[in-house]
Amino acid sequence: PWKNEFKQTLGREPNTYIFAGDIRFKREIEYFKFENFKELYLTTFQTLLNDIENVVEFLSNKKLKIFLVIDEAHYIKQLNGNWASAVIKCAEYAAYRCVLTGTPIPKSYEDLYNLVEFLWPHKNILTSKEKLKIKKLEAEKANNLVKEILDEKIGPIFYRVRKSELGLKKQNFLPPIQIVMNQEEKYIYDAIFYKIKGFAKDDYMENIDLINHLIKGRMIRLRQATSYAKLLSSGIFDYDEELMKNEDNLAYKINNYDSLELPAKLEYLIKFVLKFQKAKKKVVIWSNFIGTISLIEKCFNEKSIYNKKIIGETPVERESLIEGETREKIINEFIDASSGLNILIANPAACAESISLHKTCYDAVYYDLSFNCAQYLQSLDRIHRVGGSEKHEANYYFLQYKDTIDSYILGNLRIKAQKMYDIIDSDYSIYALDMFDDQDEVEAYKKIFHNDSLND
Repeated sequence: PWKNEFKQTLGREPNTYIFAGDIRFKREIEYFKFENFKELYLTTFQTLLNDIENVVEFLSNKKLKIFLVIDEAHYIKQLNGNWASAVIKCAEYAAYRCVLTGTPIPKSYEDLYNLVEFLWPHKNILTSKEKLKIKKLEAEKANNLVKEILDEKIGPIFYRVRKSELGLKKQNFLPPIQIVMNQEEKYIYDAIFYKIKGFAKDDYMENIDLINHLIKGRMIRLRQATSYAKLLSSGIFDYDEELMKNEDNLAYKINNYDSLELPAKLEYLIKFVLKFQKAKKKVVIWSNFIGTISLIEKCFNEKSIYNKKIIGETPVERESLIEGETREKIINEFIDASSGLNILIANPAACAESISLHKTCYDAVYYDLSFNCAQYLQSLDRIHRVGGSEKHEANYYFLQYKDTIDSYILGNLRIKAQKMYDIIDSDYSIYALDMFDDQDEVEAYKKIFHNDSLND
């Protein structure tokens, strides 16, 4: 994206070098050059940490006048963290410094300290005494008094652009598309649901830590059952409850699901996508499960629907020494209006934060959802950003199975999203980047299986 934005802004391709992913001796050649410098250098936090001494040497070169930008700067919030320490070590060698983040104070007021230290390495913006006072006031939940200190010390240098100020067209959240499960997946979902319900009766007999651990696995199983039943045949790390013990018919249906039927969601999605194809509109399809993405890709390919996917294992530029697809190539092809690639299937955990599709894509389909509000909000913004959304509204479609956990998850996300937007719009506010994700799963489980509210 940095290369693309450079070209959009200045009207030419940047002379660029990407440190991240290149083999070490090639990086060292670039670090110790004395002439023919590039105008845009890109790297990752991890590569910066691994090469910190070389980076400092590079930045110390008197021939260079570096403008050092830390993007997604909430990743350096942790005091004494390795990434943060490496970034701050570089700060004093840059001529100019900038931090970019949509989440400046995700956990605590202490999250501001590294940002301020990076921006003004030679000035004691917040003294040790003031930091101790802020820590004490935060513990006492005296946030108004903390705000008074920050207004005086940080206020004059704190700049916030709210999304409502950007002049973007509206986001259209279409009513969820209610789909009736096909026969076999309905049998499987109900069997898993009532199996977990039976386990829930004995929750009081276990300690709270074990139960919370089991709950996470159980909720993943329910989500799998509403995404693609065959996923239930695969293991979940550190979760081994035998949901199919003494259930031979259930085990058979799960293991042989592909030969029994297609998921009703996928049948609907195929017809839905063909409408976009006919209208020559681009659409991104989000799913949280790699197995589901592979199934969608396979079915699209069988029907000659041109598509590509981006998941965690899709290599980024310079990560791979072999020729082939990278995220950058796929994204560039997708956003090219004349490329013919109009369908992108993606995983929010892998790329909700790292891709921009808004210049040519204005429609997103959510095949399934997780409880992770941060990833959800990031995914929404892939098609609603400056540089395209001033003229085009964004449309969001949600595929949901009737009478399942699907509707509960979407309702939960919408409540959390509104809370997060309200908090983000105020200065110096603390908000969790993951918006209490794990606890939401626990609360959902209790409401569903202890109160039976989903069936009510």
